[in-house]
Amino acid sequence: MSLEPDDEPGVFERTMLVDTRKLGPPKPAQAPKQAPAPAPAPVAASPWRPFTFTNLEKVSRTQGQLAERLRWLTPNAGTLETVCARLKALFDVDVRLSVESAQARPMTELRRFLGDPSFLAVLAPGALKGRVILEIELSLAHSAVDLLLGGAGETVGLRPLTDIEEGVMGYVVLEALKELVPGLQPGVPRPRLDGVARGVDEVSARLGEDGPMLAVHLNAVLGSHRGIVRLVVPSAVLEAAEPAVESAQRRDHRRQDMKANGRRLSALRDWLRAEIGVAELSARDLASLRIKDVLLLDLLSARPDRGEPGTAQLRLGLGRTGHFAADVFVENGRYRARITDVIPGEPGNPQGGEPGGGSEENEDFTNPELGVPPELEGAALDDNNRDGSDLLSDLPLQVAVELARVPITAEQVVGLRTGQVLDLRRGAGEPVDLSVNGKVVARGELVELEGQLGVRIIQLS
Repeated sequence: MSLEPDDEPGVFERTMLVDTRKLGPPKPAQAPKQAPAPAPAPVAASPWRPFTFTNLEKVSRTQGQLAERLRWLTPNAGTLETVCARLKALFDVDVRLSVESAQARPMTELRRFLGDPSFLAVLAPGALKGRVILEIELSLAHSAVDLLLGGAGETVGLRPLTDIEEGVMGYVVLEALKELVPGLQPGVPRPRLDGVARGVDEVSARLGEDGPMLAVHLNAVLGSHRGIVRLVVPSAVLEAAEPAVESAQRRDHRRQDMKANGRRLSALRDWLRAEIGVAELSARDLASLRIKDVLLLDLLSARPDRGEPGTAQLRLGLGRTGHFAADVFVENGRYRARITDVIPGEPGNPQGGEPGGGSEENEDFTNPELGVPPELEGAALDDNNRDGSDLLSDLPLQVAVELARVPITAEQVVGLRTGQVLDLRRGAGEPVDLSVNGKVVARGELVELEGQLGVRIIQLS
């Protein structure tokens, strides 16, 4: 280091020698250390509480069943309009009736629904022992009597009806029943007028206090007057009047409901399966099926391997309520099905009572869906780890042979008719599906083995 004088006197320059071989790249400037940011405070989770509807009326299972029974007892569409037209001609004023509600209640609450005084007509449903009560609100009854007697329909206080006035109202009920009876479903007991009750005490004595009742409320308009008409039906009458579960009357009523609500069914989709054969084997044998195995068939109604026509059963869902009978044929290289009949299901035979669907001793079994976990497929049985599931290994299963299945909406199902032709979207010679309760379990091809027809497995689901 040396000190040399600068240009100005008294000022010196400091000089330092540095070995450049020891110089390295400049270090980046370091930012001043900052304190770590505090962790965000945990957000307190709001306590979860289930949403509860308030002010809802509690409905028991029995009440729901009563309301369901009333559905098929309801007259055909347009019957109330016919009754109103007859009453309009009788009173020469506008008459309208509309159903407000139907409530199921214990018979002990009869006084809650019936007025006293009021006009109470007793109806006898056909030959049944039970009775039904028809109540017409007292003010409405007075207006009806005054109109029939040439008045303007004025209400004369709320006094009870006289014998003559009750006779006039009985005539009105008879005229309404004449128009109502033809609109009832076939098999429903025809109601007839069985007298007039004097007060709720007499009604309670005639109906008793056993079992629930169904109270149907109707809004009535008679000219410028409005009132309530009630129908009280004991549960015993509903049960006695209800037809068999699979009766033609119930099927017709269900079909009418579907037609009336067809638009709501447009979003419901399922598969329409064309079944042409059936085989029966145990759950163990079905679970042990492997590729190239041959499943011998008990019944085969068409030969798609040869492109020949035949017959098929068109089933929807589990197919327990019935099926469509159809003829299948090839047109333009694809199979089509022409509906020939509608076969309803029969009690004790979920497959609709067709022959070849299994032996009589197995009719009580409902075909369970086959579900074998993939990790257990092909696994050997462990004799040291048996449980109750082993008892199900011999459960007989009906395996259906499907020619094809096509997507269909519930609205389209309602519109299916005899003679209608459906495109099955399947050509001749294509593989067929094997299904249990509508669930596809395998795919195969039709073969002949020692004079018997079978399906050789080519794919397992």
